[in-house]
Amino acid sequence: MSSPSPAPAASVIRLPLAIFLLLVAAFLLPGLIGHEPWKQDETYIFSIVHHMMQSGDWVVPHASGEPFMEKPPLYYWVAALLARGCSAGLPLHDGARLATGLFMATTFLFVGLTARRWWGEGHGCAAVLVLMSCLGLVYESHIMLTDVPMLTGFAIAGYGFALSRERPLAAGLWLGLGVGVGFLAKGLLVPGVLGVTALALPALFSQWREKTYARSLGIALVAALPWLLIWPVALYLRSAPLFDEWFWMNNVGRFIGFSVNKLGASNNPWFWPKTLPWFAFPALPLAALTVWRRRCEIRRSAALQFGLVAFSVYLGVLLVSASARNGYGLPMLATLAVLAAPAFATLPDTLNRRTDVVSRWFFTILAGFLWTVWILMRVTGHAPEWAFLTRSLPGDYVMPFHSVAFVVALLATLAWLLSWSRLPLLKERGLTGMAAGITLSWLLFATLWLPWMDAGKSYRGVFTEMQPRLPEHYRQIASIGLDESASAMLLYYCGVKTIHRELDPDTPFDVLLIQGRVKTGPVYTPAGWRQVWDGARQGDHREHFWLFLPPEKSPPLPTAK
Repeated sequence: MSSPSPAPAASVIRLPLAIFLLLVAAFLLPGLIGHEPWKQDETYIFSIVHHMMQSGDWVVPHASGEPFMEKPPLYYWVAALLARGCSAGLPLHDGARLATGLFMATTFLFVGLTARRWWGEGHGCAAVLVLMSCLGLVYESHIMLTDVPMLTGFAIAGYGFALSRERPLAAGLWLGLGVGVGFLAKGLLVPGVLGVTALALPALFSQWREKTYARSLGIALVAALPWLLIWPVALYLRSAPLFDEWFWMNNVGRFIGFSVNKLGASNNPWFWPKTLPWFAFPALPLAALTVWRRRCEIRRSAALQFGLVAFSVYLGVLLVSASARNGYGLPMLATLAVLAAPAFATLPDTLNRRTDVVSRWFFTILAGFLWTVWILMRVTGHAPEWAFLTRSLPGDYVMPFHSVAFVVALLATLAWLLSWSRLPLLKERGLTGMAAGITLSWLLFATLWLPWMDAGKSYRGVFTEMQPRLPEHYRQIASIGLDESASAMLLYYCGVKTIHRELDPDTPFDVLLIQGRVKTGPVYTPAGWRQVWDGARQGDHREHFWLFLPPEKSPPLPTAK
């Protein structure tokens, strides 16, 4: 396996390092703080983090007070530590969300190191900019999401593979760390894919059949063992049934399919063929361009061999798995970004120029739209009456003015407009402009529009409105149809834990909360009870809540039908 030759000078990206770092920070930081936990993932994830902080139980994750064995606890651990460490200056949920920023910063670092190691100086920045530009990464890299450290683990392991020819000790340590992080993020998916990749490389290519590579894998196995054993053993010693639920139902069962009907997230044959083209854009076409241009080098290029095998194995696993969600595909982006780096740096001038023009105009128009909606809401006191906006966001929301957010958004917009005179001078102007444009769009969304989005996706308003309607003294609150997101936030905001009538129909209760659809109304109305409150999140025209209390002199407590 020969060492990669340095890239020619003409292909080295010329974006100044200070500007590059500023661009990365502008992408990473907005949206990490300043809003409540959002449905779907953030609500139950933060519920687990909050329970860990309150109970001190770091072994068994609990959502809404009940064991939740879907994923290992790495993200919850890091989020709980950050939430506690930042509690003096940030709300707990904002501190917890910083875990995503930490994992993403680590991902960018190792993607850059891997690309530089494989392709030469300058390509590390290129790979990071490609990764930043991926459409599937923009939203999911800024929310509480346990799939993010799965991407981080894959990126760290990729750097281990890049070192495996010349530095077996460092390679083994990084590869073992990547396997461990991936395992404690999601379970068996990342270690399984990396293990198959590690065995497939020497089976397919002679360059990997060396003692140095075998030594790297041996060190990696030893380095990964603590990550692979300590938590599962602790979980098994605590509760063998919970261990079985995690291992068989949420790992084996989700992959084979026997637990999908119960746990959800089912796959279909067209999910990834339809999702991957936009989710991995522009990394996927750029990676394909690199492979096409260097197709004659595949038999001797370790970088191409690893990239192709790792991507193919991962995609193959996703295609045959019985479960599918967008977040499962995040680790593929790390491999594609590294493969795409040479194409990013040597895009044909005509295509570079056209991409530059399209990117500048498209993202300028998009920024203008974001500003226009914000200004209209400030002037009129409500959202524009456009159906595509008010379908999921509150149309009567009064947009507040936050001076810091306004100044940041204004400075970012001015910097973008000033870049119009500088971007055409960069050799890699087209795709650099795309990364900068996506960064600007996300930054404006996460500053100007953030309060509006928070009003539509947060449960704080609806449950703080409901809380005064609860009786001063009650024995037990029951719920019907209350999903894991609402249940988690009811416990966080109001300190109220309900019994689910679907699971426990015999426990008596004297308060009943029902979650259902606006069109159908409450699925069950207790005879003789009175409705004392109903409500929903702002702008939510589907999900609704109803609160019932018994008559002042009610007969024995009813049971659900």
